[in-house]
Amino acid sequence: MFSKRSTHVRVMLTATLIPFAMLFSGCSDSPEVDLGKASDQQASPETTSGTTSADATDPQTTASAADIATADLPVANATSTESVAMSTIALTPAEPAAADSLNGSVPDVVEIPKSKREPIYIEEANGKELIATAMKEAQRDHKHVLIEWGGNWCGWCFKLHDVFHKDAAVRPIVHEEFVLVLIDQGKNKDLMLEYGGADRQYSYPHLTILDEQGSVLTNQETGSLEEGSNHDPKLVTAFLNQWTPEKIDAEALLADALKKAADEKKNVMVRVGTPYCGWCNILASFMQDHESLLSRDYVDIKIDTMRMVNSEQVASLLAPQKNGGVPWMVLLDPSGKELSSSFAPDGNIGYPYQPEEIAYFISMLRSTRTNLTDDDLQTIAADLNAYRETQEAKRR
Repeated sequence: MFSKRSTHVRVMLTATLIPFAMLFSGCSDSPEVDLGKASDQQASPETTSGTTSADATDPQTTASAADIATADLPVANATSTESVAMSTIALTPAEPAAADSLNGSVPDVVEIPKSKREPIYIEEANGKELIATAMKEAQRDHKHVLIEWGGNWCGWCFKLHDVFHKDAAVRPIVHEEFVLVLIDQGKNKDLMLEYGGADRQYSYPHLTILDEQGSVLTNQETGSLEEGSNHDPKLVTAFLNQWTPEKIDAEALLADALKKAADEKKNVMVRVGTPYCGWCNILASFMQDHESLLSRDYVDIKIDTMRMVNSEQVASLLAPQKNGGVPWMVLLDPSGKELSSSFAPDGNIGYPYQPEEIAYFISMLRSTRTNLTDDDLQTIAADLNAYRETQEAKRR
């Protein structure tokens, strides 16, 4: 199997590895991670978007930069859900102003001592841009967007975030079914009111869930998810399970793709992967960015062997007795006959990263194309090479 060098991807927070048994399990190789600092660390297989949408995840397991720096440290200002009634309350350093219950406006938060933990919100980030990035990933992977409004002054925001990332029951739901976005309410008040409504009293953290088209599915105060001095994982799990995307049937997805290919005189490109595979996410992002080219000849679909119904049966049918980690690809004609696959003589190329892998992938396209020109293929190859060169330059 071709070797792969590591790449950088941006992530904000990681969690620990969830063991799982599945067909064609495991990524073929591991991209490196840039946690926003100069040092390189391996990303967790459960990277979520956090305050920025992650480009990819890694099969190796480490704690996040925030977790390493703040493990078991006390959380400041964590006595209750952060909210303030609109009365003559005297604001102390432990009581940041949170909302105006009369008109939904949110006054400026009073400066309080910073938590000893590493910040989880990027205070200067533009919320609209964060949501736009999350929406792109949600549409790509058929997920919902989970917005966690709050701030680094909010102890309960840290507590809920810990549940999202560390609880064994909650963590896989968040990672597999949602794109998690942290938006600081301080500079994004109007945006929060736009999604949550101006006629409610806000307390923090506040949650908004969007479908993959960007429509608001629900808004949720989190006080009702608390039990004692923490959020109750059972209550959080029950809430999230109400708003997960509808399960996709892999057999129906493939059947629809074959029919569309026949109607449009194209072939089908099937990609197989999991939510915990960094290279799968990098490949999915590349395909999404090059959809205008590849759609000339292919109906592109992704089979997620963890999230889709009948996915293992489809994967087994498409690649019997072949294994080389994920992602892997197969090109089919409209009748379902295999035309080419990513299983090269030396093994599965996975995401085409090394020059020989890129050359093999281009040969797959060249042998099955109808409308793609030589210039188009050169563009695809050049972009794949440019990605590798950029990541290699970061490692020097």
